[in-house]
Amino acid sequence: MNRVMLAALGVLAALLAAMPAVMAQGQGGAPQDVDQTIDLPAGAVFGRCDFPVRLEMSGKAKTIDLPGDGFIFTSPGLTATLTNVDTGEQETVAITGALHQTTLDNGDVVTRATGRNLLGDPEAGFVIASGNFSFAFDAQGNLVQPLSGDGRLVDVCGILS
Repeated sequence: MNRVMLAALGVLAALLAAMPAVMAQGQGGAPQDVDQTIDLPAGAVFGRCDFPVRLEMSGKAKTIDLPGDGFIFTSPGLTATLTNVDTGEQETVAITGALHQTTLDNGDVVTRATGRNLLGDPEAGFVIASGNFSFAFDAQGNLVQPLSGDGRLVDVCGILS
């Protein structure tokens, strides 16, 4: 399984949907513009929200390839507007953190999320994470370390209810 597929399992798929264009920019240059809207059906992020969510992202992001199979995804100027499509309840948040992904010798893929990120995890749910967190999947895509770390987690479905 390639690294983008593994990352998509742990990080909100919508955020990573912007990665192919950002990854194509290579090592040089400044972060690129991101302007993307994705509609997530009810239950899309590990079944947590029982209503559809519209995710509108705008700002700047960049992917930096690391030696081996790792990368850093940085989003120094990215915001996400999350909308409960059923009620119109809306929240705009800065998601200016970074994701650092590495593959261990045993094949496990470890992702560290630093700063403020929008994440999805089977145990934590659909969250805004502020701080230093990590999670890991084995080479077959099975969660081997749920989201854990130091900081604050805010339930996205709760703030949009």
